[in-house]
Amino acid sequence: MLAEWIEHLVTPCPRPVRAMGYLRELIGIKARHARCRAAWAPHLERTRAVILRAAALCPRKRKAVMLGSGLLYDVPLDELAGQFREVVLVDLVHPLGSLWRGRRHENVRLLTADVTATIAEVYRVARTPGASLPRAAPSLFCDDPEVDLVASVNLASQLPYVPTTYLVRKGVHPADAIDAYGRDLISAHFDYLRRLPGVVALVADLEKLTLNEAGRVTQRASALRHVPLPWKGEDWVWRLAPAPEADPHYSYYRRVVGIPDIKRAARA
Repeated sequence: MLAEWIEHLVTPCPRPVRAMGYLRELIGIKARHARCRAAWAPHLERTRAVILRAAALCPRKRKAVMLGSGLLYDVPLDELAGQFREVVLVDLVHPLGSLWRGRRHENVRLLTADVTATIAEVYRVARTPGASLPRAAPSLFCDDPEVDLVASVNLASQLPYVPTTYLVRKGVHPADAIDAYGRDLISAHFDYLRRLPGVVALVADLEKLTLNEAGRVTQRASALRHVPLPWKGEDWVWRLAPAPEADPHYSYYRRVVGIPDIKRAARA
């Protein structure tokens, strides 16, 4: 706990992002990974493999952009840095470990950015009754002709989590408005991926699975808030929180989809 508190204190993070809980969530993911390293390993390896398959599809290798780079557990950074002229790691918060890893490569750049283009406005209106929640209209890198590869890395289902939790905590906006905002973030992200140049890869949660002590699935729920995934891809199970990580009797897994190139993928 002391190490987590120190990391929370010293990690560079814009004030609104810190206040909304993004840094706290990131440090929590790091702690869970440390406890569930073996259970997470197959998922992380398959995610990295999807990104490398996408890289192999690129006729040119100028700029690679990783959306949701986070802790870099699921990003094959060394391989990408060896293949592309420039690698851009995009996230709202870059933890210290990612900053240090990025500095090992002269061609890696860390960009602090909000891929939903809504977070600053959400923070502004979260305490204002009657204020409309923003609509997502991301455009980062859409007009960059140098981009040959983009990967959305285990990001789509996570986009609404922190801002909607923050809005619920503030208690000003009605539940249906918050839910509509969360769904809009996901659908806008899929539209955004369509508009990006180059080969565009996607790894995303599809379903939340609850398993009992016998290993039987007892509950399924949409990880994408019932927003349809537009493309088909390979899928696998991520053992996110095997018992007793979150519950002594139940395990909480995710069904994940990986698509190396959404522009060539079959429509769902």
